[in-house]
Amino acid sequence: MPSAVDGPPLPPGLARVLAQMPRLALAFSGGLDSRFLCHAALLCGCDVLAVHVRGPHIPLRESTEAQIWAEQRGIPLRVLHYDPLAFPEVAHTGKLRCYACKKGLIALVRKQLETEPGRVLCDGTNADDMQAYRPGLRALSEAGVRSPLAEAGLTKAAVRTAARACGLDRPEQRARPCLLTRYAYGLTPDGLTLQKLDNAEAALEALATETGIPLGDFRLRLTPAPLLQAQHLPQKLHAAIRDILGQYGFPHCTLVETRTISGFFDADATPADGAPSS
Repeated sequence: MPSAVDGPPLPPGLARVLAQMPRLALAFSGGLDSRFLCHAALLCGCDVLAVHVRGPHIPLRESTEAQIWAEQRGIPLRVLHYDPLAFPEVAHTGKLRCYACKKGLIALVRKQLETEPGRVLCDGTNADDMQAYRPGLRALSEAGVRSPLAEAGLTKAAVRTAARACGLDRPEQRARPCLLTRYAYGLTPDGLTLQKLDNAEAALEALATETGIPLGDFRLRLTPAPLLQAQHLPQKLHAAIRDILGQYGFPHCTLVETRTISGFFDADATPADGAPSS
């Protein structure tokens, strides 16, 4: 069994959960939760294999950053290619699109892990995720995927605190959910539009960095009309923002400031067809 090595302390509950997993495969997006879980597992002496998925629904910079982070730390990383648009529920963005996407993804990962017997498949779901509408969690539960952060009761705030204590880089990293969440339910996504959404959001992020004027967290939504939802939309940036949106094919975009960004299309959602609220 792995045990915590000398170094910054981990939350005791998480250390206990990871002690049950001497060999694990981690669904590694490169976001804060999966990076922290990977870091914590290594501190506990676990044998870690990171598995990252690339596809039209994943922002390119997220994949690039995930690979660089793992390589810099000498963490074995297996990159898989996956197109969830092959599944009807995803292709038509039904209410259970995340369930269908996760179910297909887990099947792909399990197939790849046939050469890695004994590894426990884990993901970075945290305790806050368990309180929101997350149909994808049903797929995780059905497939027996473990979520150590949630099992240890760690909220996003607790993850950030523990990440700082452990010296993990970028503890304030914002969540960047898959690009399919930018679509209102019932729309039909395609690879070209997903790429435009990715490019536009990357350009907006670069604008905030270059000007030193933060937008905070933000998403470019298709409702089906384009809508930019951001925590901060300073008037002085409106012209530059509209130029970027027009350049990437989203003219006449509505600009909306909202304090809360995630769950835009699920504000009134309740569990459906057996999908758990997560």
